[in-house]
Amino acid sequence: EVIMVIQRLQTLYLILAIVMVSVFFYVPFGYTTVADVADGVSVLEPLRAGQFTGLVIPMALTLALMVVAIFMFKKMPMQKLMVLVSALLTVVSMGVVVYVMVSGFSDTNPQVTMTSVWGGGGLLLVGALIAQLAAYNGISSDQRLLRSYDRLR
Repeated sequence: EVIMVIQRLQTLYLILAIVMVSVFFYVPFGYTTVADVADGVSVLEPLRAGQFTGLVIPMALTLALMVVAIFMFKKMPMQKLMVLVSALLTVVSMGVVVYVMVSGFSDTNPQVTMTSVWGGGGLLLVGALIAQLAAYNGISSDQRLLRSYDRLR
C-alpha cells in the first residue's frame, strides 16, 4: 500500500511526458521555405515528426516505454531503467530535430533554395524530457524512502 501511495507523482510526470510526446507528432517543430528562384514563388511548408522516420521510431519507442513504466510501479529498478531509456530516446529525437533544422534539405535543382525556420513543436520534447527526469528523480526518492522505511521495521 505504501508503494501505491508514493507512486502517484511519478505517474503524473510520465502522463504529462506522454501527452507532450503525442502532441509533438502533430505540432510543427519547424517550417521550411521553398523558394523557386526562376518563378519567384515561395512556399512555407510545416515540418512535422510524422514526416521523418528518424523521429517516428524513437518517439514511438519512447511512448511505449513510458506507458509500460507507469504499470511497473512494483518493480522500481525496472521502472527507472525504462524511464531512463525513454529519456535517452527523447534526447536522440531532439538531436534529429536539430539535425533536420540545421542541415536543411538538399535539392538538385539550383533554381530552388530552401531555408528552415524553427517552430514551437521542439519545445514539447524539452518539456517531455524534463517530465521524464522528474519522474526518474521521483522514483529514486521513493526507493530511498522505502529503504528507510524497511530499516525502521
